[in-house]
Amino acid sequence: MACILLVEDDVDLRLSLAGILARAGHLVIEASDGEDGLTKIAKCNPDVVISDMIMDGMEGISTVLSIRGIHPELPILAISGSAMYLNHAEKLGANASLQKPFSSQAFMGAVDALLMSPVQA
Repeated sequence: MACILLVEDDVDLRLSLAGILARAGHLVIEASDGEDGLTKIAKCNPDVVISDMIMDGMEGISTVLSIRGIHPELPILAISGSAMYLNHAEKLGANASLQKPFSSQAFMGAVDALLMSPVQA
């Protein structure tokens, strides 16, 4: 079981993804934007962060940059409907990305890969 921080402003999608992760046996900490996510990182020390890129409040690119500044080895999965944002996220520190919409299998495959791979800062 891993502790996974899920940062997503779309409540329905956040609940759906949290359910997928929980059914796989993971502890899921939910955050509604990057600022909320950064607060929760300090409290829960997650094994992986999953962050949407386009959000109200603190958006995903700023979230990735902030996490990298504090936790350079923490694996980050960027999710977005925009390939452009995903490309930027990976250039700025996300370890992997998935373009929405994606299947639950693709989602869990990406999460599992991050949990099993050593992260290089």
